[in-house]
Amino acid sequence: MRKSMLALSAALTLGLGLSLGGARAADEISDATMILNAKSNTIKKWHYSPRFVVVHDRPVDREAFADVAEFIRDTTGLAMDPPDFVHLASDTLADRFYTESHYAPRRTDAGRMTSDLLIAGHEDLNLTANVFVFMVSPPLASHLMLLTAWGRSSSNLPRAYAQGSGPCYFNVLSNADSIHFGTIVISPDIAPTMQASCIYEEMTQAMGLMNDAQNSPFFTYDNLDEDKPRTYDRRLLAALYNADVTNGDAVEKVLGIYAKQH
Repeated sequence: MRKSMLALSAALTLGLGLSLGGARAADEISDATMILNAKSNTIKKWHYSPRFVVVHDRPVDREAFADVAEFIRDTTGLAMDPPDFVHLASDTLADRFYTESHYAPRRTDAGRMTSDLLIAGHEDLNLTANVFVFMVSPPLASHLMLLTAWGRSSSNLPRAYAQGSGPCYFNVLSNADSIHFGTIVISPDIAPTMQASCIYEEMTQAMGLMNDAQNSPFFTYDNLDEDKPRTYDRRLLAALYNADVTNGDAVEKVLGIYAKQH
């Protein structure tokens, strides 16, 4: 069996074993647990609709972004709009990009936050978003990633990026109330089908599906270019955004809702 007897026991407790074979149920619940576990067996989620802004220096698949925004909106009930797109031409930046660009988070309404990113160049760009998606060349991506790590615990993102461990990465920051900020980095040089897969994975994971589940027969979160059905992803995201679930709840609470969807 791929997962432990503990996972099988949890699956049976949640009722998954009633509709699936025991071992398969254990695998499914183990993968779901891995994906949801943000810290110390608790979950993260947004309690308001995040705004996404895509910064790119070459063509990107805008339709893929719009499709994922629709998927998130339909699944979570949040009023998700498609991202805004900002083309960043390297010949407009000069040295000021590295010395005068800056990033700052700020509070808006009660329980909500946003962040401002100034990209310095011949003409400055003033951007505001909860989640910035960077699809730019490595020197630009590295600096933008460092900027948006301001005041945040995001060591996993730059470490993974520096090690070149995959084509796309994400990081989010939350407090006791909600996720408030996110950074997504997607290589601009990957094949179109891989780009579409990365857009889907990283945007939905930034909603609170925190970890990959490598080699999962159920979920798509493995940074691979594959045409796998998203049925399990949708059910898990829907369970996470059930009205009875709040940021910081135990993973088991979401799993119980997920199990009832079978």
